Amino acid sequence: MEYNSVVDYIRKKDEKRNQKGIVIEFDGYKITRDEYWQRIEKYKEYFISQGFFYGCAKPVTICNLNAPEYEFIYMALLELGAIVSTVSLAFFKSDVLRHSIEKGADTIVLSAEYITPELKESLKALKENNGKNNIKRIIFTSAGDYRPEGKRRIYNHNFNFKEMIDFLDLPKNIEIIYPSAIKELSESKITKSTNSQNINLLNEIATYSNTGGTTTGIPNCAVHTHKAIINLLKAHENEVFPEFPLKDGDKALLLIPISHLTGQFYVLLLRRAYGANIVYNPGAFETSLITKALIEDEISDVIAPFGLYVAVAHSKLNLGDLKNLKPSSGGEPTPKEPTKIVNEKLKTAGSKSIVIGSGSTEFGSAIMTTYGVENRSNESGYLIPGAEAMIINPNTYKKAVDGERGILYARCPWQMKEYLDNEKATKEFFNYIDEDGKVWGTNNDIASVVGYYKEKPIYSIDGRVTDFVKKNQQTKKYYPGITFTNGKVDNVDLKEGNFLFDMRDKLLNTPGVIEAEALLIPFDKTSNLGTPVVNLVIVPQANPVDIIKSVYNSYTSDFIPEGLIFRTHFARSFATDKREILTLREERKTYYSLSKDGNIIKVEIPENSEPIYEIISNLDEIKIVNPPEPKKILVK
Repeated sequence: MEYNSVVDYIRKKDEKRNQKGIVIEFDGYKITRDEYWQRIEKYKEYFISQGFFYGCAKPVTICNLNAPEYEFIYMALLELGAIVSTVSLAFFKSDVLRHSIEKGADTIVLSAEYITPELKESLKALKENNGKNNIKRIIFTSAGDYRPEGKRRIYNHNFNFKEMIDFLDLPKNIEIIYPSAIKELSESKITKSTNSQNINLLNEIATYSNTGGTTTGIPNCAVHTHKAIINLLKAHENEVFPEFPLKDGDKALLLIPISHLTGQFYVLLLRRAYGANIVYNPGAFETSLITKALIEDEISDVIAPFGLYVAVAHSKLNLGDLKNLKPSSGGEPTPKEPTKIVNEKLKTAGSKSIVIGSGSTEFGSAIMTTYGVENRSNESGYLIPGAEAMIINPNTYKKAVDGERGILYARCPWQMKEYLDNEKATKEFFNYIDEDGKVWGTNNDIASVVGYYKEKPIYSIDGRVTDFVKKNQQTKKYYPGITFTNGKVDNVDLKEGNFLFDMRDKLLNTPGVIEAEALLIPFDKTSNLGTPVVNLVIVPQANPVDIIKSVYNSYTSDFIPEGLIFRTHFARSFATDKREILTLREERKTYYSLSKDGNIIKVEIPENSEPIYEIISNLDEIKIVNPPEPKKILVK
C-alpha cells in the first residue's frame, strides 16, 4: 500500500480498527478514535485559516507539556505539510534562535505552564530579531484543556493566563492566541472535512529536532522526512519484528515529553500506529500520580526510563500491582545499578523487566534494542531489523574486532536526511563510505561488541567522544581527547580518555552511589579546555560528605575527578544535567570542594580565571543547598 505522509500511514492503519474505541485518556476525559480524527480536521481548518495550506512547508516550533491538544496540533500540522520543530522542555535562548528565528518559523506553540523569568529572558531574542525574521504568532496552550469540564475549570482557574503572558513583554506585533482558544473553536459542530488533498509528502521534511546540545553544547537540527518516519514505524511491524510487544488496545502511559524526538516517534507515532490507547499522565513527573496511573489505569506499556525510575524507586508497590506492565525506554543506555534496583521492584510488583532501546536523534532515536536479552543493564543491545552498525578503530580507520572499543557508525532507512541549513555538520556526520559505496554516519558514540544474542551482536555504548578528555600538562587543564577534523576522527588512542571510564566505574562501585557519568565542563566561553566532572546520584540515606571522602580515597592522584555533581534522588535525565552543567561557563556560581586533609572549601569561580578557595567550618552552609536542587561540589 502506498502512503502520502506519516499521518496517512496512521490513518490507513486506523481505518481497520474500531472507530468507537478509546484512543486517549486524560485525567478522566476519554476520546474515541472517531472523535480523534474529527478533532484533527478541526485543527487543520484553524491552521488553514491562519495562512497554512496543503504542502505549505512552513516551519513551526512546538514546546509543549504532554496533553491531548499537543497531539491534535502536531498531527494537523504534519498532515498539512508543515515542518515541525520540537524543543524539549522550556526554551533556552539558543533554542529560540536555532529553532524559530534562524529557521524562518512564523509560529510558536508553547505551553502556558512554561512561563517563567527564564523563558522571558530567552524570548528577548524575538525582539532583537524582529527586523529580520518576524514571529507572527504564539499559540499558548494549557494542560487543563481536554480534562472533564469540572477538572478543566479548576485547573485553568489556578492560572491568570493574561497576566502570565503579559509578563513576557512580547513584541506588540506578535499575535497572541490564548489557552483554550483553538479548543473552543473545535467545540462547534464537527463535520468531516471534504477538502482533503492527497499531496505526496514522502520525501518532504516532516520534522527537525535539536540534537547534540546536551552533550556538546552545540545543538544542530536533525531533519527527518515523512518517508523516514514511516520506515521507523514499519520496522516495528509484527511480521518484521515479532519481539516488539505493543498490541492494538494496549494502554500506553505517556511520560517522556512529546516535544522531543523520542517522544514524537516512539511514544506518540509508534503507539498511535499500532492502536494503543495513550494515557496522558496529568502529573508530569510527579511520583505519586505516575504510580497511581500505573496501577489504577492498568497500564501495559510505558516509555521513559527516568520518569519510571522515579515512580518505581520511590513508591510502595505490592505483588500484582503492575501485572500488565511491559516497560520500555528510549534514548541513551541506562546505568546498571538503578536498572537493577528498579527491575527488582518491578518483578516484585508482577511486571516485566525494563526493555532498553537506544540510538540517537540522527537515527530516529533508535537503532538498537534489548528485547529478549537477559543481561540488559548498561547495554544497548542488538540492532532493530533494517538497521546496520559497525565499530571503527579511530587509529586504523578499520573495523574493530569484538571487545575492542571504537567509534560506532550506523545506517538505517529512518535516519535523518541532513542537519538543517548546516552542510558542514552533515558532512561531518556522514563521513564514512565503505567499499560498497554505502554512506555511514556517526555521532561519536564509543562502543564495543560485548556478546551475541541469537547470533546477533550486542553493542555496548560506553559514552561519547566529546565527553572524553586528556590532560595537558602545560596548562594543567583538559581538552577533548578525540575530535573531528575535516570530517574525520582524529588519530587518537581511545586509552587517552579511559580515566573518565575509570572514574565512572569506581563511582558505581562506591557504596551508596546508584548512578554515575563522566563529562567535561568548559573552562571559559572560547576555549575547549575544561575540567573533568562526574555526575552521580546517591541513595537518600547516604551522607554526601562521606560519599565525597570515599570517592576521593578510591582514586590515585592521577584519577581524582575535579568536580562532583550529585543529588539524592533518581534524575529524570543525565542529558538535562549536562545541558545545565555546560552553562556553568556563563553562570559561574559558588560551589564546594574537599581538600586533601578533609577541609570543606568554598569555591568562587571568577570569569575566565582560576577558582578562589576559602576554608569554611560551618557545614550548615552546604546543607542550605541540599537536594531537591542539584548540588555541585568541586573536589580538589
